[in-house]
Amino acid sequence: MDVDLSSLLVFRHLAETGSFTATGKRWGMTQPAVSLTISKLESAVGLILFERSPTGAKLTPAGVSFLEMGKEVSDAYLDFVDGMRHLDRRMEGQVMLALDASYFGRVLRESVHAMPPAGSTVQFGEANGKWGEALEARRVDVVMAGRFLRAGLSPGLQEAVIRRERGITVAWNPDFYPFDPDNFSFPEVLRTTVLVPDRKVVTGFSSFLLRWCDEAYGMQPAHSISFPSEDEAAAACRAGLGVMLAPGNLMPRLGEGDQGLVHVRTFEFLLPEAFTVSVFCRSDEESKEVLGTAAAIAKLGKKLFP
Repeated sequence: MDVDLSSLLVFRHLAETGSFTATGKRWGMTQPAVSLTISKLESAVGLILFERSPTGAKLTPAGVSFLEMGKEVSDAYLDFVDGMRHLDRRMEGQVMLALDASYFGRVLRESVHAMPPAGSTVQFGEANGKWGEALEARRVDVVMAGRFLRAGLSPGLQEAVIRRERGITVAWNPDFYPFDPDNFSFPEVLRTTVLVPDRKVVTGFSSFLLRWCDEAYGMQPAHSISFPSEDEAAAACRAGLGVMLAPGNLMPRLGEGDQGLVHVRTFEFLLPEAFTVSVFCRSDEESKEVLGTAAAIAKLGKKLFP
């Protein structure tokens, strides 16, 4: 049995996401190339690892067993790949910057494109909601991301805070929901479909929300839908598909996208510093290029988001 080690990484990502497109994007491959890689791996091991469907791929029982058996090997190979890429960046004076999918990440990306930090060559990576893991594994060097409460923090990371915002914003289309903003009751919202940004937009918000609802009200939202951006969640909210919940002061981030929505800010007293936007790098970082880039991004962020 001759197994290409790189195919194990493709296999693992497809197993985690179920998406040929996302896997191709992660490893710089086309969707047909991902499919061919998996087919070759299945031929090499003599097993059918995935059930294919128009919506993606799902592990077969054999695929589940293969994933578990190959975990140690793929982890070691991924560490090797990440280490070599990190070494190559250091030799070339490059810095891998990852930005989340929030409004703040979008604006900052545009600004860095227009005027890169002096003293280093910045490449853009993806935070994908697991930016802490990506930093500690050295897949990226600097991250700008939003966190809710202490989600994502660890002793292995250092943080420079750009902005803090209070509480949670609740927004809805009054043509579909009769909530009174002056006499607002949060449990009423939980009887609807709630629309929330996913972890690529802000780390820890959805998990906090579910825990909060259970502990404070003894109930969960009737239905919950996650979106890869606040703009998409707001569009669904305007269409009457549900009530939008977002960390901090949402409406200025939507710009013209807030048209037709009524909103309230809630839990500001209980959650005075709930939503934090920060720049992160490793605590043991020694590279002048990385530290200089982190400082420059933090300074730019404070200028852009006062």
